[in-house]
Amino acid sequence: MDINKPLIDIDLPQLCIDFLYHEFEEQDGGILLKTSNDIGKYINSMLTVAATSPAVPMTEYHIIIYLPVNAWNHHIFSGNYITIIPWKRKMLEQFIMAEFKLRIRAYFLTGYEKGYSQDNIIKGFLKSYSIKNNTVNYDSIKKMDYRNRERITEEVNNDIQSQLTLNF
Repeated sequence: MDINKPLIDIDLPQLCIDFLYHEFEEQDGGILLKTSNDIGKYINSMLTVAATSPAVPMTEYHIIIYLPVNAWNHHIFSGNYITIIPWKRKMLEQFIMAEFKLRIRAYFLTGYEKGYSQDNIIKGFLKSYSIKNNTVNYDSIKKMDYRNRERITEEVNNDIQSQLTLNF
């Protein structure tokens, strides 16, 4: 590991950490942030520069994120402390959870289109994403799928109802 490589150590829920490990390359006990990924772009936009080291208490659930260095930001990283302040961290957590739920929805839609059962889709998702059992389990993924299918059913119903009112 390059000791001059900029990094942040951020406190996030375990589910967000598991999802980030799936989305990014693991490096030296953390992840290497890539701005070619939408989540990476969002994390990069949440960074704050500070003159002094911020006093941020860490819990047992935190992740080291190695930041990309390029022509426009390499001067910022030298001599400054990089952090994500608490209110931005909360926004980041919400964004990662929203991306996770969208990924679940897309995974299920693709699985159903291919004719797989809900059981096989859930097991495949949990295995693929290496989600720890204590953060999300089979039943919670099943419940997310149920809610997504209910939303789709409601959208279909609203579409049909609006078409019926136009015809009569």
